[in-house]
Parts: sequence; C-alpha cells; structure tokens
Amino acid sequence: MGPYIIKLGGTIMLNTIAQLLDVIPASFWGVIVGSFFSIAGVAITNRAGDKRLRAQFEHERESKTKDREMALRKEVFLSAAEAVAAGMNSIGRFANFEIPNDQVTQPYVEKAPAISKVHVIARTETILPLAQFTSRLGALYLELFARRHELMSERNAIALVDNQVAQFGKERDRVLEMIKQHNIEGVVDQRRWNVLQDSFEFEQKRINDGLTHRGQLAAALQPKHLEFMRQCLLHTEQLGGMLIPVLTAVRRELELPLDEAAYRQAMVESYAQQQQAVDGFIRKFMPNAAQPIIPPDLAQEAAQGR
Repeated sequence: MGPYIIKLGGTIMLNTIAQLLDVIPASFWGVIVGSFFSIAGVAITNRAGDKRLRAQFEHERESKTKDREMALRKEVFLSAAEAVAAGMNSIGRFANFEIPNDQVTQPYVEKAPAISKVHVIARTETILPLAQFTSRLGALYLELFARRHELMSERNAIALVDNQVAQFGKERDRVLEMIKQHNIEGVVDQRRWNVLQDSFEFEQKRINDGLTHRGQLAAALQPKHLEFMRQCLLHTEQLGGMLIPVLTAVRRELELPLDEAAYRQAMVESYAQQQQAVDGFIRKFMPNAAQPIIPPDLAQEAAQGR
C-alpha cells in the first residue's frame, strides 16, 4: 500500500510540473535561454581574464626577479671593475720610489674582495678570463716587487751617501767657524791654523768624494729606473689585453652591446700614445738613450695581450 501511494504521489507531481510548464509562455523561455548564454559568456570571459591576469602576474614577477638579479649583477660587476682598475693602477705605482713598499698595492688589496663576489653570480665565460687576469696580476706583483727591491737598494745606497755628505758638511761648517773665530782672535798660532786648515780640507775632500760617488750611483740607477717605468707600462698594456674578454663577457651578461674590435683598437691606440709620452719623457732626460731591449717573454705576453 505504501509504495503504491508514493508512486501515485510522484506521478501527480510530474503531471503538475508538466501543467505549469505548459502555462509558462514561450517568451519567458527565450529570456531564460538568453540569460543562460549571457551568464555562460560572462563566465568564459572572466575565465579568460583570469588566465590573462595570471599570465601578466607571472610575467611581472619574472621581470621583477630579472631586474633584481640584473641590479645585483651591476653592483657586483661595478665593484669588481673598481678593484680591477686599482690593480692595474698599482702597476704604475711600482715605478714611484717615493711610495713605500707596503702602500704600492694597498688600493688594490682594499678592493680585491669585490672580485671574489663575481665568482658567485657570474657565468663561466666571465669567471674564466677574470681568473686568468687576477692570477697574472698576482704573479706580476711578485715579479715587480723583486725588481723594485733591487732598484730600491740602489736608491737607498744613494740616500746613505746623501746622509754621509750632510754629516761631512756639518763637520766642515764647524771647522770653518773655528777658522773664522781664529782669525777674529788675531792670535798667531801656526800649529792650530794648520790643524784647522787640514781638517777643513779633509772634510771638503770627503764631501767631494761623496758627491762624486753619489753621481756615479745616480747615473747607474737612472737608466734602470726609466727602463723599469717602460716595463711597467708594457705590463699594463698586456693586462689591458687580458681584460677585453672579461669586459666582453660582463657586458654580455648585462645585455649591453660592445664592439670588441673597435674597443680593442681604441685600447691599442691609447697605449701607443702612453708609450710615446714615456719615450718622450725618457729622451728629455737621456737624449742619448738607446731603445730598450724588451725581454722576449715580456714582448710575447704583450703581443698575446693585443
């Protein structure tokens, strides 16, 4: 009895719904269908908009990440560039004997840690030529320090002679004052006069001998010093050639164009002008100086640097 009643009730409900559907006008169904398609269109449009927004957000996120990475690279590379410039400038400081040994490479030593940061963020094609440069620079420092030590020893010998001559001069002036005092007193003491005269001549001879010796030492040191200047410039040119691949790789990482051939030519012309200036300086002080004989290994390094 129960299942029959439920089935009968379901049939009556379906008949009622069918009657209601027959009562609803066709225009209403048109509105319903149109609304459905409108809602479907809005949903599709919103979904497409969401995809575009997600794509735009992802693009902006990647762009910001790239900008941050690029900013970091620029900061690291610029700091490393300052260190490299300080390292190359130190080469010229070797020839300045007024700078103490512990201060010759001090500017580079203070900035050198910035170069190690490049090994963290740079690509392999940047790290390799930079490592070759820093390795050559360190070896070159040792070579130049050894040669500078030899020349500084000769310079110190000249300074020692200068100190001796200064002491001899003080003693000569003291004797001269005694001679003047003897003349003022008007006392005839031939023995004392002879002693003072001999002392004065002795000190004067020591001064003259010291000045002669100093002139010989200076004459021997000057061409060596000037040749050392030339070698420092040649080493700087060789290091500059080693830097070109580094600079090219760095600018490639920073997405900055570089005409490597034009830049290399500009560097060659710049170093040629510097060499002419140094040669002119040397000819001014040593008109009869012959052209320097460049050691074969140094000349080969300079050629490879170009």
